[in-house]
Amino acid sequence: MVSEDSIPLQLLPKLVIKFPHIHFEEADPNENFIPGEGSVIIDTVQGIMRVTLFNSLDVFEQTQSISPHDYDLGFHLRLLQKLHKIRSVRIIGVPQKGNREKIFKDVCQLISQ
Repeated sequence: MVSEDSIPLQLLPKLVIKFPHIHFEEADPNENFIPGEGSVIIDTVQGIMRVTLFNSLDVFEQTQSISPHDYDLGFHLRLLQKLHKIRSVRIIGVPQKGNREKIFKDVCQLISQ
């Protein structure tokens, strides 16, 4: 929906080709998205400069806002944790800007681990 957050969607076709044994699913947190156990989410993370693996939501800023504008993936996942709908989450965070080929290579390396 926001061009600054579009890198994961741009990488998706290449990831599907590179990893045919993995089921990739495009999801929107505003559409009742509940990741399954063992899922890995690939999403844009504001403020990072390189692809980063996050094994916990604790590193993300806790917000007290409740406006629809502030309802992002991090807020959605924290809500799911509080409701005990998910126990843990792994996120491959990609920066908002950067060399797409380098980002793709780094994401592939994390997926392969």
